[in-house]
Amino acid sequence: MATRCLRYGSLAFLVAQDTALVLLMRYSRSHATGDMYLASTAVCCMEVLKLCVCVGMLYAGEGRGSISGLVNVFRREFLEKPNEVLRLAVPSFLYLLQNNLLYFALSNLRATPYKVTYNLKILTSALFSVTMLGQKLSKRKWLSLIALFVGVTVVQSDNHKSDSDAPHPETGLGYQTLGFLAVVAAAFTSGFCGVYQQKILQAGKTNMWVRNAQMGLTSVCLGVVSTIVKDRQAIRERGFFQGYTKLVWTVIVIQAVGGLNIAFILKYADNILKGFAAAFSTVASCVLEMAIMHFRPTATFLLGGALINVAAYCY
Repeated sequence: MATRCLRYGSLAFLVAQDTALVLLMRYSRSHATGDMYLASTAVCCMEVLKLCVCVGMLYAGEGRGSISGLVNVFRREFLEKPNEVLRLAVPSFLYLLQNNLLYFALSNLRATPYKVTYNLKILTSALFSVTMLGQKLSKRKWLSLIALFVGVTVVQSDNHKSDSDAPHPETGLGYQTLGFLAVVAAAFTSGFCGVYQQKILQAGKTNMWVRNAQMGLTSVCLGVVSTIVKDRQAIRERGFFQGYTKLVWTVIVIQAVGGLNIAFILKYADNILKGFAAAFSTVASCVLEMAIMHFRPTATFLLGGALINVAAYCY
């Protein structure tokens, strides 16, 4: 009973968190009043926050509320298991890449088209679950996934009809097209990382907070390096926290909490169910964006969005 409550409670929280995150992130990227904050630093701050929460939970749990206990946990789970930490560097790097791609996507796409397209991660999660975990999907589930893909294709065809998709000066591709490609790439990294992490969490007996801390440490190290490489000039000129506001910090906190919640879902549910729960937040995102940001979907867009959510229901 407790496991069931954790499973569906974490899924319900994911719907609320995912809806709030995408709308606030889009607003923060499209309504900046001063300098635009750097996505790389925001991702880095989010990873640091997640790591701090994990360390705090380890301090209160396995560390038994003492610094010496926490040091012993760190020595046992990090220093004495370098192969495990190194193995987690792969999903850590991909999650870091994924989060940067999502900031880029929401700089070029409205929240609802982004949410609809990002549902492709359900399809990628299913494909990786079959190939990596050996899961078998019923005919109905395969039909649902096909319907999902068709729905995303319909929505994206509607975006290509837009006359407002100005070309990027360096690539020649439209900004919306670049945003779409970023979402597709993020969907593939999300599907792979989710299944990879699910396999590790469900197969091993290691404490979930230990796993998150192991991933968090590698993510922070990789995040700092990538931030310096990518934006060192901008940081040197205007500082690490340029453009930060209360809204930006709110986005960072919500994203960090959501990342930790996903660990609960992967532990007590599965990665495909996580994807379909996120799909339901698409409806909430569309309704709220229509009310708050004056988004007006076309009939083609609504058809594709409806097909995606019917696929989620049939699944």
